[in-house]
Amino acid sequence: MSPWKAKAERGNTWLIQLIAWLARTVGRPLCRLLLNPIVLYFVLADGSARRASREFLGAALGRPPRWTEVFEHIHCFAATLLDRVYMARGEFERFQVTIEGQELVREALKAGRGCVLLGSHLGSFDLMMLASQALDDQPITVLMHIDPRSRLRRIAGIDDSRLNVIALGQPESFLRAYAVLEAGGVVALLADRVDGAACLTSSFFGRQAEFPIGPHTLAARAGAPVVMCFGVYQGRTEYRIEFVEFGVSAPRDSRGSALQPVVDHYAGLLETYARRYPMNWFNFYPYWSRR
Repeated sequence: MSPWKAKAERGNTWLIQLIAWLARTVGRPLCRLLLNPIVLYFVLADGSARRASREFLGAALGRPPRWTEVFEHIHCFAATLLDRVYMARGEFERFQVTIEGQELVREALKAGRGCVLLGSHLGSFDLMMLASQALDDQPITVLMHIDPRSRLRRIAGIDDSRLNVIALGQPESFLRAYAVLEAGGVVALLADRVDGAACLTSSFFGRQAEFPIGPHTLAARAGAPVVMCFGVYQGRTEYRIEFVEFGVSAPRDSRGSALQPVVDHYAGLLETYARRYPMNWFNFYPYWSRR
């Protein structure tokens, strides 16, 4: 099991289960108050998450983070977990959501080759449910891991059956995603975590990190334009969905190291937005030492 999957199974289950139960039982205002002692316990009890937070914040802030900043970092994660319970019910009216750049996706689709939306664990990828509405209900097919992460998503009340989901890890996964792009559709997937598949290293906050090449290979084979997407939490009830221009995909015949330019470009854009929204970085495991 890869480090991030193992971490999700060991460290987040009880936190998600508790927050989901509270959200359904006492409501959001009181839950927001209860997050403070819950997060404090989590910060004290989960040493690996605490160390990962300090490592990332140190890189993003350019200095050793204060203890209160580590608390704020994990609190931001917990707050989005709470809100996912309501988003899963379609209760988006609870939130103030700003959406910017959706015209980039509409413009990309005009070419008729589909569009690849590259996301990350910077913020909440579950805002894709709302992003679809912002794109005039354009269907979005999500290519994602559903085992074991799906168990955690079910605890949080996130019903993936409402989305067009293609499970990663199956022989036909990328073939099905390719077919969606060939039909002019939108495929969204995360490109910041490696799960034993082919990868390339790239500079990320001045250190080498591994990034999967599968998402870039898919875009290259389909000749589909690429747009990056971030759904970040800005405090209280405020979220921001931002579509960011990525540019053309790699040439169709690109393989292996030939994909290095687009991997570097992805890493560079991810770093830019991670510096802008450091508290939304939700990779709570040693990101620069996966092996």
